[in-house]
Amino acid sequence: MPLSATQVDKAKPQDKDYKLSDEKGLFLLVKPSGSKYWRLKYRFVGKERLLAIGVYPDVSLKDARAARDEARKLLAQGIDPSAEKQARKLASHQSAANSFEAVAREWLLVKMSDKSKTHQDRTRSALEKDLFPYLGSKPIADITPIELLSTLRRIERRGAIETAHRAKQTAGQVIRFAIATGRAERDISADLKGALKNPVETHFPAITDPADVGRLMLAIDGYNGTSIVKSALLLSPLLFCRPGELRQLEWAEVDFAQARIELPAEKMKMRQPHIIPLSKQALAVLDELKPLTGHGKYVFPSPRGASRPLSENGVRTALRAMGYDND
Repeated sequence: MPLSATQVDKAKPQDKDYKLSDEKGLFLLVKPSGSKYWRLKYRFVGKERLLAIGVYPDVSLKDARAARDEARKLLAQGIDPSAEKQARKLASHQSAANSFEAVAREWLLVKMSDKSKTHQDRTRSALEKDLFPYLGSKPIADITPIELLSTLRRIERRGAIETAHRAKQTAGQVIRFAIATGRAERDISADLKGALKNPVETHFPAITDPADVGRLMLAIDGYNGTSIVKSALLLSPLLFCRPGELRQLEWAEVDFAQARIELPAEKMKMRQPHIIPLSKQALAVLDELKPLTGHGKYVFPSPRGASRPLSENGVRTALRAMGYDND
C-alpha cells in the first residue's frame, strides 16, 4: 500500500533502522537518530541494488516518487540509475574544477608566483572584481567570445577603458593556461581583437624644466614633516628607483661599506637583482635615518607599525602639502 505524506512526516525513530515501503521499490529508511532517507531498491543485470534518492524533508514524498520514476525509465533503457548518478556527480565536480575561477586561481599560483606581490594582488583583485562575478562559475571551455565581450563591456561602461583591456589580456592568459592543461581548446579572447574602445593615450606628469626641478628640491629641503617621510623625499632624486622599491627598502639591503643598495631579484619588475650606487649625499641621509629606524626591518617603516613599510600615501601627501598634486 502506498505511503501517505502524513505517514512519512509522523514516522518516529526506533531502537533500530526500519523501513516504510511505498511502491515500485521506493521506501523510507528511518534511523534511530530520527533522520529519514529515501531509497530505491531495484535489480540490474540480475543483481539487487540500492539508489540513494535524498533526505526527507528536503526531498518530499512527491519528489521521491518522481526520482523513482526517472530511475525506472533509465532501467527500461538498460542504464543503471546508480551508475548514471555517479557519472552526473563526476561531471559536476569536473565542471566545477574546470570553471573559469578554478582555472584562474590555479594560474595565479602556477604562473604568477614569480611576480611581485603588488602585481599579484592587483591581478587577483581585477579577477575577483571584474571577471569572476560574471564568468567565474562557467566551465572555461564553454565560455563564448560574446560572453567575454559582455563582461568586458561592463568595465568599459564605467569609463575604465585601460582596465577593460588589461582584463581581456588576463582572461586570455588564463584561457591559454587552460589550453596548455587540457581544459580548453582555443583562446576565445583572440576573437575580440579591435572590439574594445581604444584607451586615450596620456603621459605621466613630470617636471622637466631645470628651474622647476630646483624649486622642488628647495621645497623638499624645507619640508617640516616627519623625518622618515622627509628622508624618503630627499633620497628619491638621488636614487632614481621606483617609488615602491624605495618605500619597501630594507636595512639588510643597504651596504654602507660598498656604498650601494642591493635589491634582490624577487623585488624587481624584470626579476633581476639590481644595484644602486650611493652618493655621499645619499649616504648622509641614510646615516641620519639609521638611529631612528635601524632597529627594524624597513628603512622607511609605516607610522602604523614597524612591521610594514611606508604607504604610497605617505610621500604623496607630503608632496601635496608642498603644492605638488597629480598634475
